[in-house]
Amino acid sequence: MSTNAQTSCATAVPIANDETVTVPTITGTYQLACNNVNGELATGATGMWYSYTATANGIVTISSNLPQNVAPNNVDTRVSVYSGTCAALACIGGDDDISGTNYLTEFDFDVVSGNTYYIQWDNRWLAAGFDFSVAFTPVACFQIRTLNAPTLNTTSITLNWNPATNSPEGYQIEYGPFGFTQGTGTVLNTTTNSVTISGLTASTAYSYFIRTNCGSGVFSSWSPSLSFTTLRVCPQTFGFETNASLVGWTTSGNGSYGLSASAPTLAQAGNFYWILNTNPDAVSNNWLFSAPFSLQAGEAVTITFWIRCATTRSLRLTVGNAATTAAQTTQLWANSTLNNPTYVQYTATYTPTSTGIYYFGFNDISTAQAVATMRLDSINFTSVLGVNDYLASKFSVYPNPTNNVVNFSNEANAVVSSIEMADLNGRVVKSATFNATEGEVSVSDLATGVYMMTITTDQGVAVKKIVKQ
Repeated sequence: MSTNAQTSCATAVPIANDETVTVPTITGTYQLACNNVNGELATGATGMWYSYTATANGIVTISSNLPQNVAPNNVDTRVSVYSGTCAALACIGGDDDISGTNYLTEFDFDVVSGNTYYIQWDNRWLAAGFDFSVAFTPVACFQIRTLNAPTLNTTSITLNWNPATNSPEGYQIEYGPFGFTQGTGTVLNTTTNSVTISGLTASTAYSYFIRTNCGSGVFSSWSPSLSFTTLRVCPQTFGFETNASLVGWTTSGNGSYGLSASAPTLAQAGNFYWILNTNPDAVSNNWLFSAPFSLQAGEAVTITFWIRCATTRSLRLTVGNAATTAAQTTQLWANSTLNNPTYVQYTATYTPTSTGIYYFGFNDISTAQAVATMRLDSINFTSVLGVNDYLASKFSVYPNPTNNVVNFSNEANAVVSSIEMADLNGRVVKSATFNATEGEVSVSDLATGVYMMTITTDQGVAVKKIVKQ
């Protein structure tokens, strides 16, 4: 079908299940795109509008990835889907390219029976007409669509997500060692859109699945296998040899990069390495961000890594408090004249001034070259603890876990002046003063949970974790 009546939201053409729709030249009014990763046209933005009214709960898939739209009739499409009314549209989401080589579009979204949804195809790339298909899949219980950034600790994680469509009763999570077989893990239930998993091991990758609980024994299907890592603590070695060791590492950039497996002679050790290809048209700006590290103030970190490249390349190593280019504000090392026919090891150091979570970034900024690669392998992180961490290693707190009293003593003969107990939100719930190298603190009045015990002495500050039963 085709018509000229779909040039605005108010005149959106209704579409139905299992229909193929012909979009004419895009000439209508434009609404800001829901998937705006590639920006907007400075002038001349236009859109064509369609509406879909759901007759049952389910998932609608709209796709321009059809044979009539590919070579020789190449089309570059972008779509946005909205809920609400034309006077108050709310973005559900959208899609641009299916892949780096397929510029057509495929997008699916949840629909609730009786609701109307608005679909805009815009001319961000082309204004030419094309076809798209509409498919509907009924569902009894909607899956979670958006997972948010978790809150990480060394021995726990808080997962959180946007609520599933239609306000479900709750959610179910199954987790276990990385790559575990579903059905053999630990199952947790929550009535909110978050859950905290405790009792984990530091520097360890885990897998998990999640599904929606719609009540009365009705569940959505399970998510694909997902993964997370607890905060890494030094020492750590990354050779790209196992999938578990890559959990938590992320990338971004304008060129080609990724894990590579080839003849063992091309790796510094093992069979795998990270390969960075130059951008043939522009200066490269490719990033490989480490998994998150928990570092203490004054902890002297040494990073070593191996590089091999057959042409001149430029690489730098940075650190920041997030795995984003904007957060990588501190440069630790740089070399703009790398040219190593065999692997060469390099070293950088970093000593944080405050305790926190840190990410390291390897940033390829090589000049444009048609065919050139750089191999990165065998990254090692080691550290020497600062004064306070050394002091903490000399303190004993017992019994732990405890019901009533925590005793403390130390091998360093440090004189304790005060002790504070704080919950995991950082709120101080108890304090006491001392002038002794050993003593005890009553915790009988504290709620069951985990607390951080800060011990201030004449030799520094020590922090110990206490579990109140």
